Amino acid sequence: MRFIIYNPKSELFIFFEEAILHELSKKNIESIKYNNTLIPNPCQDIILIIVNPHYIYDYPDIKKTISVISKTYKYKIFYLTEPINFIIEKRVFTELINTIKPYALWTYTLSNFNKLNIYQPIFKIFPHYNETFNFTEINLSNLKARNSKIIVFIGNINEVRKPICDEFNTFLINETNAWSKSDHSAILNKYIFYLNIHRRDSCKSFETFRIIPILANGGVIFSEKCNELEEDMYSKYNIIFCNKTDLYNVFLQFIENIDYNMIYNKAQLFREDMLNHTCDLDKYLNYHNLLL
Repeated sequence: MRFIIYNPKSELFIFFEEAILHELSKKNIESIKYNNTLIPNPCQDIILIIVNPHYIYDYPDIKKTISVISKTYKYKIFYLTEPINFIIEKRVFTELINTIKPYALWTYTLSNFNKLNIYQPIFKIFPHYNETFNFTEINLSNLKARNSKIIVFIGNINEVRKPICDEFNTFLINETNAWSKSDHSAILNKYIFYLNIHRRDSCKSFETFRIIPILANGGVIFSEKCNELEEDMYSKYNIIFCNKTDLYNVFLQFIENIDYNMIYNKAQLFREDMLNHTCDLDKYLNYHNLLL
């Protein structure tokens, strides 16, 4: 069995790719990134397709490659990269699933479960912490040396996020191009506080691709509330969930008396728990082995 990842454009998923490739290599499963010169083994290869549906319409080369993959490979996994809330999103994803004909779906948040009228099983496979996420050292000296007068938002500030970001005024800096490991390492070594706001109102997604690297490296996140199940899973770590209108006041209260020992202990707990926790990828591999 060979595991292939097709991610033609999304820089957001580079860390996820590295973590998946690392986990598979530990299991002695050959894993590679897709390229057009790859000679497929259609009935043995598994190919993971990480494509924002908009790319199909905006990039003819991606549309063509998706068509080739869909016709060539038997075992295709389609990754649901976006929150599924609106009817149009459900329609677009359903149409793409019908085109690709995957035998399984992956996504990053429990909030995307039971949103589509499809027969394929869905797995929550997200950036599970492993050694590839060690961008910084975690110790008290390092944490205390980070800037505690700034809060960082990583991503684009749209019209939904802007009013909340504006509340933070001079406290906030926005990092829009921190996609590489070196970029993230520089930010995480410099700052300790981070802001997480959903891209849309009424969204309940847990943004694992933004959150996991921060929790893994000693950052503290002030996050808008998501779904209750994932809040319960992560609230014991360095993430504080609240209504988005309360984020600024909660942040101000927190920085009045920063408990670095607590932050350090929660960061260590996160790493330990994630390493000892059965990776969700294993659940998928067990499922696939049953198919074979």
